[in-house]
Amino acid sequence: AGVISLGRATFDVELGAGRATAARTVLDAIGVTSIGEHDLVTDPDDAAQTVDALVGEKLDVVVVLQATFTDATTVISIAEASAVPIVVWSFPEERVGGRLRLNSLCGANLAAYSLRRRRHPSAFVHIDPGSTDAGRRVEAAIDGATGGLGAVAGSDLDAGASVRDIPLPGAGPLDLHSVRTAERIGERLRRSTVGVIGAPPAGFEPCRGDDAQIAAALGVRVERRALGELFHDAAAARDECVEGTVHRITSTLTLDPQVSEADIEPSARLYCAMRHFVDDDALAAVATRCWPECMADFGGAVCTPHAMLTEDQVPGVCEADVLGAVTALVLRLVAGSDPFIADLVDVDERDDTSVLWHCGVASTRLADPHDRAVGTVHPNRKVALVNQVALRPGRVTVARVSQCGGDHHLVVAGGEMLERPRPYTGTCGTIRWDRPVRDVAATIFERGVEHHLGVVYGDHLDVLVELARQWRIPVVRLGED
Repeated sequence: AGVISLGRATFDVELGAGRATAARTVLDAIGVTSIGEHDLVTDPDDAAQTVDALVGEKLDVVVVLQATFTDATTVISIAEASAVPIVVWSFPEERVGGRLRLNSLCGANLAAYSLRRRRHPSAFVHIDPGSTDAGRRVEAAIDGATGGLGAVAGSDLDAGASVRDIPLPGAGPLDLHSVRTAERIGERLRRSTVGVIGAPPAGFEPCRGDDAQIAAALGVRVERRALGELFHDAAAARDECVEGTVHRITSTLTLDPQVSEADIEPSARLYCAMRHFVDDDALAAVATRCWPECMADFGGAVCTPHAMLTEDQVPGVCEADVLGAVTALVLRLVAGSDPFIADLVDVDERDDTSVLWHCGVASTRLADPHDRAVGTVHPNRKVALVNQVALRPGRVTVARVSQCGGDHHLVVAGGEMLERPRPYTGTCGTIRWDRPVRDVAATIFERGVEHHLGVVYGDHLDVLVELARQWRIPVVRLGED
């Protein structure tokens, strides 16, 4: 087997390297002969050289140790250079309220999306290498990948499955309220424009979208602007807008002691520029390329500005994710309240829960009243300003207007956001799904569902399914399909 350990310097590479070393010990114990560098690869050029060396070998399988979060660039390059099956092994991490140190599962999620779209033989396993069950689970994943199956969390999945296998929602017994609500929302969407600022980061295929296809399938127009235009407008923002935004921030957030009012001015300027874009083009939602340029080049995180736009009833979404913005808009219209776009970052089968997280983009209205909303620095980039929020308990609907497998369809699920301590810094909550978390994760990795999932409070599944019927796109129910 070819083995490559992947990490990113903005996460805890020391912890990730330790997990990768332990994983190699497991591979040795189950008789897997490893070929490849043992060091954690964090540099893209080094990764490319490692891939070139691996694909030149005669291999039965490539095992990718997802030590920390990375984009899918390296996994894509392996898949495009060789037909050898790929197993991606991600690692859990403790929910102790501190920084999300690895974010390994999200990296594997990105890889699954890209591999499933390419119909590349692949399997996924998410387990601590120190677990007594690790060897058996990894063996099952390798057997699954090399035998044409896929695996996640120890479940066997059909890697050949496609959204084309999922029937359109049938007519069935129609609920008149859901039908009329979906019709109204569909009409609103046909009059809506979503703005996208900048391009998705490299290796973030789920964030891309075909504007013409989106308009044809969903009725939503897309308006795009360059990131440089945002920075220009932010630098030129009127003093009264900047001062008013700073006042709004300090009135609604408790500032972390390490953050001063001067620190939040760049984020306030970015909000003013995005608000100008929204008003000029009558936008209903916005997706922005947030990292690294907003923080590294302009000096301010766009997380809190996205949250403020969401509070303005214009959902703001990260990573220039155009269908993430469409999803947030749909949920806003369905629920009449603030949505949140999140990554799936942890799965705990013993507790039957998972964690939905992002850096700090949730509206303050979603905060647990027992855990104050704090304005702080980005957990990885250490630049202001982000919202640190524990999501309040309550019934939630999770959805994604998706393009995994190549076709538009609607991913849906229900669950309960639990009253739990905030598991990590940033914006996050602990969810218990209506279906077992093992099955939810299996659907996400089997189908290659995007890493961004939309969350909104309340039970809105009936209206969403009816909307999909009117769009004539399939519905994937997490944990059931």
